[in-house]
Amino acid sequence: MINAQQAFAQLARQPDDEIDLAAGALAVSGLFQPDLAADEPLVALERLATEAGNSVPAQADLFDQVRAFNHFLFEEHGFAGNQDDFYDPRNSFLDQVLDRRLGIPITLSVLYIEIAARLGLPAYGVGFPGHFLVRIGRGDTALMLDVYAGGVALPESELDLRLADLYGQGTLSIQSHPALLRPATKREILVRMLRNLIGIYRDRGERVNRLAALTASLTLAPDLPDELCERGLLYRDLDYAPAALGDLRRFVEVSDDAEQIAAVTQIIDELGGQPMRLH
Repeated sequence: MINAQQAFAQLARQPDDEIDLAAGALAVSGLFQPDLAADEPLVALERLATEAGNSVPAQADLFDQVRAFNHFLFEEHGFAGNQDDFYDPRNSFLDQVLDRRLGIPITLSVLYIEIAARLGLPAYGVGFPGHFLVRIGRGDTALMLDVYAGGVALPESELDLRLADLYGQGTLSIQSHPALLRPATKREILVRMLRNLIGIYRDRGERVNRLAALTASLTLAPDLPDELCERGLLYRDLDYAPAALGDLRRFVEVSDDAEQIAAVTQIIDELGGQPMRLH
């Protein structure tokens, strides 16, 4: 029987279009909840989709379908953003979101996308800066939804305001950077979920879980500069010089941040002069 790490590695080897997003999100959950039985939340997800199919009119226009779906998910079933404890790790675990009906933008978006797909609605995750969104529909009729806020549709003017809050007035706009609304790949969605967990476990000082989240991210995308650097420094702090050197040397090869490369190069030189310790 394979363990959670092996199952996750198998998933990571799949081409993006063959990754089952719900199964991938549950594989993330399984890394931090060893006793998780992934088939149970999948059954719960299918049950929700079946119920939603009885509530969302198949022949209605997109706006009416979205309105009915939002009512089903957020009003009838009570799914909501966890505004009281946003950084609770359980908000990042799809099984816990299904059970507690609380989540953060990305996990609620995964839930929304997966149920929408089972209803035949074209929905995609969008890695919008600062706040994960859902794009539903195609072409000029597509809607941008903030699922964390109950599936509210966001006009372009609101998206521009959010960009201004993050980057300053006039710095970015949807019109000048339409790629900001491109559908995220499944791999990118899973990495973003893991990045949330990396930050949570870093702030909590939980080094074992932080290391697991970093390793999972690098299993999905081996050359992520930030993750390579952070894991390398964490390995150094754990007194595991060989692994630290491997990550930090790879970071220097793939990063384009000259200042950070210089700092990391100095750490590499220091680690390279230390005797190897066996663990």
